[in-house]
Amino acid sequence: MNILKMTGDFLRKCFPKNVSKSERRIRLIVGLGLVGLSFSGSVTPSQEFWLVALGWLGVMSGAIGHCPVYGLLGKDTTKDDNS
Repeated sequence: MNILKMTGDFLRKCFPKNVSKSERRIRLIVGLGLVGLSFSGSVTPSQEFWLVALGWLGVMSGAIGHCPVYGLLGKDTTKDDNS
C-alpha cells in the first residue's frame, strides 16, 4: 500500500471534517487577516503573538476542515452545506 494513501487515510480518520465550506472560507479569510494585521507594525509584541496564534488556528481549521472544539462538543456544520 502506498505510504501517502496510508497517511491520508490516517489523517481523515483522526481529523474528520466538521466545518462547512462557507465557514471554512470565513475562517481562512479572518485567519489571514489576523496574521496580516500582526505584521502591520501597529501592535505590541504580545498582541502580535496572539494575532498570529489565533490567525494560524483559523487558517489551519479552514484549510483542513476540522475544528477540535467542534469535535469535543459534537458539533458538525458540514450538514449545513447545500453544495
